[in-house]
Amino acid sequence: MAELLLEIGFEEMPAPWLPGLADQLRTRFVESAARESLDAKDAVVDHTPRRLVLRADVPGRQPDREEPVWGPSLKVAKDATGTWTAAALGFAKKNAVAVEALTEGFKDPAKPGERNLLYVRKVAGRPTVQVLPGLLAGVLRALAFPKRMSWDAWLEDGKGAFPFGRPVRWLVFLLDGEVVPFAIHVLRDGAPGPAVVESGRETRGHRFLPRGSGGRPAEIRSFAELDRVLRERFVMLASEERASRIGDQLRAAASGGTWHDHGLREEWRDLVEYPTVLVGVVPPEFRSLPPEVLETVLVHHQKSISLRDAAGTISRFAAVVNGDGAAGPEIVRGLERVVVARLRDAAFFLAEDRKRPLSERVEELAGVTFQQGLGTYRDKAGRMAKLVQAMGRQGVLRGDALAHATGAAELAKADLVTLMVREFPELQGVVGGIYLAAEGAPDEVATAVRWHYHPVAVELDAEPTAAFAGADGKARVFAAVALADKLDTLAGYFGLGENPTGSRDPYGLRRAGQGAIRAVLDFWRPAAGEKAPDLEQLIAAAVQGYGPLKKPADEAVRDLTGFLLDRLAYVLEARGYSADEVSAAVRAPDPEEVAPAWQDPSKRRRIRALADPVDALRRVEALHRVRSERPEDFAALAEAFKRVNNILAQAVAAADVVPTLFEVDAERLLFEAVLAQEKASGSYEDRLRGLASLRAPVGRFFDDVLVMAEDVGVRGNRLALLKQTLSLFYRIADISSLGGTS
Repeated sequence: MAELLLEIGFEEMPAPWLPGLADQLRTRFVESAARESLDAKDAVVDHTPRRLVLRADVPGRQPDREEPVWGPSLKVAKDATGTWTAAALGFAKKNAVAVEALTEGFKDPAKPGERNLLYVRKVAGRPTVQVLPGLLAGVLRALAFPKRMSWDAWLEDGKGAFPFGRPVRWLVFLLDGEVVPFAIHVLRDGAPGPAVVESGRETRGHRFLPRGSGGRPAEIRSFAELDRVLRERFVMLASEERASRIGDQLRAAASGGTWHDHGLREEWRDLVEYPTVLVGVVPPEFRSLPPEVLETVLVHHQKSISLRDAAGTISRFAAVVNGDGAAGPEIVRGLERVVVARLRDAAFFLAEDRKRPLSERVEELAGVTFQQGLGTYRDKAGRMAKLVQAMGRQGVLRGDALAHATGAAELAKADLVTLMVREFPELQGVVGGIYLAAEGAPDEVATAVRWHYHPVAVELDAEPTAAFAGADGKARVFAAVALADKLDTLAGYFGLGENPTGSRDPYGLRRAGQGAIRAVLDFWRPAAGEKAPDLEQLIAAAVQGYGPLKKPADEAVRDLTGFLLDRLAYVLEARGYSADEVSAAVRAPDPEEVAPAWQDPSKRRRIRALADPVDALRRVEALHRVRSERPEDFAALAEAFKRVNNILAQAVAAADVVPTLFEVDAERLLFEAVLAQEKASGSYEDRLRGLASLRAPVGRFFDDVLVMAEDVGVRGNRLALLKQTLSLFYRIADISSLGGTS
């Protein structure tokens, strides 16, 4: 095996792109090498902001191989007398063999009756060094970037112009230390000009280090030599090594305090080639600013990590530089000047905003458009309050909780007209909560406003889970406001016909939909005997709240209902439940709506999973646990009830089961087992364990009983028994949706 070394050097690539590009380069290279019969071993890709480096072991040459060349079918290759036709003779001539030397075979295994002429061409393997240039061209073309950059480059691969993520500046391409020829040409007037980048042995180190010789080329012949040379020139090639250095320096900078990096450590790792962490000071006069404001200035605007002292005060900040830190004091002074300027602005905005209570700003929302065709944010605040009131009419919000949620809905968007949010839009919602708390508003109201743009992510522990731990009352008020906000947004855009389609979702409606689902599943927290909000009713109320829109109201309601049902299934699958278990619970009809009504959407009375999403979650949890305990029982019952559904879809059952019409013991045994289960109570898990015991009587019923009996009365009675059996399961899940074992 020979060592392949590839280094693609370019202008600084955006940090978020690099990990994905590294994975792509490795995958594309291994796949392309395999297509060329080169089995690449131990392929590894490292990255820095200025380079991607691939190392792999490859054979020195391709193996000799045989390639099938298919000719015409035998029906065409010979005429009725068995004489070779022109098609067969032409195929043989094209491959420079006698027609008698051709063999036959099945070109398409799906068509065993159709044979074709076959010529097996022997292909001699080429040296790997001859294969690699074309292979690399294909790999470079295949790399996907969030945005490609045209830099007037050309590849001689038959495809011409060569856009890339950033301009390529150098290329190391070696096979066992020898240069593999490869060139990128300049593009002039639609044609290739001179080579602008040619492969070679020269790499580049850090742009500025060591001082006086930064950026100078250095020759290398192997990966080990590349790694050594780059280290000498202040480039840490391994991303894990850069991350470790950053972590060690951050811990030292914290001096026993704490920090939350907000994902910046990973970004820092890919922003620099030689990371050094520097620490600046937050002046005392700004330390009393709300922590959220301080962190927004530091994290979002300065890409710095706020450092808290032992008392929890943000008194310092850490930043990363791409260098050895020799000019650290000067850099820190510059960073502090920028931070202080931003904090001074924030302090001014805070003081100005606090001169008026937030409630006085609500009417100013009439001057801020929510979306063309959907009115202003003042209109939206009013609609949100009405949706909260609709939850009150459902009986799921009462007393203080209803009053707090209504007040929070009316105030939720008021901070959009504050100076602070205009300057720091990342703080919308947060600023409203801060101002309300300072004004003495109820904690439930301030907290709901602060978090109402959430939840965003589907993970169970994603924000704001920690904020509402052990605070069920506050969580419900928040959930009501967040739900009202998201349903109003969804109803408006669906009313305009802006439904998400395929990968198109410019308004983030899928995120809003899963946020609405999570608000109910994770934050409503109904007590025993309580129900969660009926989303089906709220969808209709949200659409009606707009009045006439581009799309008819009933069509918007229908589309939004189906959309949220899909989002519910998505969230549950993201929790680790299998797709068939989720479908069985989420798509289960009302127990009274058994086939064929369930199979005809026009006859359904309600979407049960949306009428009580928390109940749907409990049902899928129970199904998952009990199915895991008794997989064979559920597999057998699933197959049986697929048959039941098919039968009931084609025949009419009697209104009730009449035991006197039973003709065989299997009917009586199943009827008695069903009656016993109808009387069963307890949790969903307990009831499912009882229903699993129906496997034996159901199996015997299908073994011993002809359902479609000639006697109309007997047939209708047997169908009614199956329908009654099926409805027992529909109380929890439609197990006919289940596949094999879990």
